[in-house]
Amino acid sequence: MRRAALREKLSGAIGFHRSLLVNAVSMMGTALVTSGFGVVFWWLAAHYFSQDAVGVASASTSAMTLLGFFATLGLGTLLMGELPRRRERSRSMINAAFLITGATGCVLGVGFALVAPIASDNLSALDANLPSLLFFSLGVGLTAAVLVLDQALIGLLRGGLQLTRNVVFSVTKLVVLIPIALLLTDAGPAWIYSAWTLGIAISLIVLVRFYSERGEDPSRPDFALLRDLRGSAFAHHLFNLAAKTPDLLIPVLVVGFVSAAANASFYIAWMIAGFVFTVPWSLSTMVFAIGSGDPVGLANRFRFTVRLSMAFGVVANLVLFPAAGPLLEIFGPSYAAAATTPLHILALGVFGDTVRMHFIAVHRVENRLGPALPVIWLATALELVAAGVGAAVGGLEWVAIGWVAAVSLESLFMGPDVWRAMRPATAPTIVESPAEIAAHVAEAKSVEPL
Repeated sequence: MRRAALREKLSGAIGFHRSLLVNAVSMMGTALVTSGFGVVFWWLAAHYFSQDAVGVASASTSAMTLLGFFATLGLGTLLMGELPRRRERSRSMINAAFLITGATGCVLGVGFALVAPIASDNLSALDANLPSLLFFSLGVGLTAAVLVLDQALIGLLRGGLQLTRNVVFSVTKLVVLIPIALLLTDAGPAWIYSAWTLGIAISLIVLVRFYSERGEDPSRPDFALLRDLRGSAFAHHLFNLAAKTPDLLIPVLVVGFVSAAANASFYIAWMIAGFVFTVPWSLSTMVFAIGSGDPVGLANRFRFTVRLSMAFGVVANLVLFPAAGPLLEIFGPSYAAAATTPLHILALGVFGDTVRMHFIAVHRVENRLGPALPVIWLATALELVAAGVGAAVGGLEWVAIGWVAAVSLESLFMGPDVWRAMRPATAPTIVESPAEIAAHVAEAKSVEPL
């Protein structure tokens, strides 16, 4: 009897959260594919390139991704929310956003490649010659464009197409790197990040399927519509940058304050820990995407995703405690020796990161971005300062300690807003008639388990 009641309760919970779970799992699947192939990519680089080359290349790809996020201008998040309501203009909006962000990214890439070597000799490879400069700047432009594209496809419920593009990108960059690693001796870091750029460019082939579909949706870029929505895009952009800047800039700080060789080890640990952080990010993103259009049961969804993220964090830390060393050993003994303890420490950041990502989701759903912007940017500055001080004072372990301490401190200030959103009394509600309630119950019972 108890077992049947538990099964019925579990089935009801899965039914209620089915859409959230399916979409979140799709996003995590993309992260798993890109992370898995990313591990193989950097394993190959670690074994066939010098440690200095790997350190500079990893910092360069982090900078490439960071600048790409800057260049998205909030258009990806904007499209994710707007396209479901403007399907008849979807391609025109996507094309306009693709061109705007791509051009902006290329300009930022050129500027960074010219300025960064002045700040740190370790990044002199970026402007060593014209091809190095062009591949880096093009990589930034393409990164910005595909980030917007992926979010737009999610908004159109085309997650499969988004996943396909990322698989093509992950496989292609690896295939391009293999002959470089085998045929060239003493190849510099530019060869590594050039393979990354080519992978992004070739992955755009998946758009052939999207644009070959017939319909009344025009393909001509609609810049006017995006211009009308620029205020909303800018607010989302500031949130996106605050959330991602520490993830992408901390490896660059390690190169500048420690060394390129040390960052080779740190970057691998950072990448492995990054998959742990993908779970609260995916779940909180789906709470925002679903909750914005369906406020019924929003508090229930927040409770579900926060608890699931925390539980995953406990399991992930228990797994990584014995597995961190062997995982890093795949890349070489020096990587395991330098980064095992930092990886153990970094993984603890999932708990504070869960609160931070849900804090962002709460304010997106409630459309109260303004009051939260100072908080989220102060938190970003705190993370960068703490990690930078750790890098300057004590090396990789102290970088990890500084970052985790900062994220944990943030959670104390952001936690009350998340807790408020989890309480049913404060969640947005919609009063329904008895007939509507009966219809919802009948619909839930008609859903068969997968």
